[in-house]
Amino acid sequence: MANQRERREKGLGNIYQSGNKWIGRLDITSRAGPRPGGKRRFKYFSGKTEAEVKKKIREYLKTNETTNATKVSVSDYADKWLVTYKKPELKRSSYDRLEKTIMHQVKPYIGSISLSELTADDIQTMLNTLQKEGLSWSSIKKAHDAVHGMIQHALDSDDLTKDPTRAVKMPSNDQFTQKEIRYFTKDEARAIVEELGRQHKTGQAVYPYAEAYILILNTGLREGELIGLEKADWDKESNTIHVRRNVQSVKKRDDDGKANGYELVTNTTKTYSGDRIIHLNTSAQAAVESMVTKYPNSKYLMCNSKGDIIPPANLIRSFYRVLDNVGIERTGPHSLRHTFASFLFAEKIDVKTISKILGHSNTQITINTYIHLIQETEKEAVDKIIDLI
Repeated sequence: MANQRERREKGLGNIYQSGNKWIGRLDITSRAGPRPGGKRRFKYFSGKTEAEVKKKIREYLKTNETTNATKVSVSDYADKWLVTYKKPELKRSSYDRLEKTIMHQVKPYIGSISLSELTADDIQTMLNTLQKEGLSWSSIKKAHDAVHGMIQHALDSDDLTKDPTRAVKMPSNDQFTQKEIRYFTKDEARAIVEELGRQHKTGQAVYPYAEAYILILNTGLREGELIGLEKADWDKESNTIHVRRNVQSVKKRDDDGKANGYELVTNTTKTYSGDRIIHLNTSAQAAVESMVTKYPNSKYLMCNSKGDIIPPANLIRSFYRVLDNVGIERTGPHSLRHTFASFLFAEKIDVKTISKILGHSNTQITINTYIHLIQETEKEAVDKIIDLI
């Protein structure tokens, strides 16, 4: 119970002392709308002194001058939600992906609509349009989840009183044609390996990252995992490498979330299963030994001429040159990982073992990724049975 009478200052609501604390009560009905039943909506502030409570109320009023849900657009609200709440919470690479989703899949369709006027029809139309434009189910799901997360925040913050996402339905995954992974045939893989071994007349290798591509083709490493490998991760005696980190290129941002260029960050592997020991075959062993001796003063297995870690984009651009020179349609080095997986399936290796080698968190991811290869293997098995009859 208050032991001092309420103190009022125009525009700051009611401020009073209760025990050892000061309490401020601000009527925000005009900003956030009434509670169910038409009841007024209040926001409370507390502090050790009256001045501290007043400061908190003034800061709230200043912040919400431009984020009043009765006026602010979905686009502006999303920007504030991203910087204030998601930026401190997410990994930088995850934040980049969320920002990209909102920029390209959300803002063009509902960004100009006032948050308070956003309806389930608006959101459903956005999802339906994305589907008509040929986006994948996973891309549409990311757009759906981004809007849903933003709306839930608005509800929790009393910026909205109704949830427009409750009636929204995601299109069924069954309606989408599963995109086949790109992997190289054995003939294409041989042509790539032969091209990687090409040298200038001086004897210098044409491709500075040739050994890196050979290593991916023979181990299934992700590009970021390969770039993050250090020489200390190689155990020559056991003929293995220990995968324990992942390098990613992320946007450099100021405190307001504005991006200015890119930088490399090193994280732990994508999942617990991603931290793994990989056994090297003869080709992989030769590639590692060559990489270790190429730049003896660098701690990294693969690096630039200065011994520094390289951006993933460099690995991609150089691989395009390889494919151009052998007449194969451009695709990223990740297709070498898929090719490695295709070789394992062709050898009838079980899915659980393949999943472990690739560093997937569970076998379902492996099955979903390589469903076409699995179906092809099953067809071959059935055809062999028919041939025996």
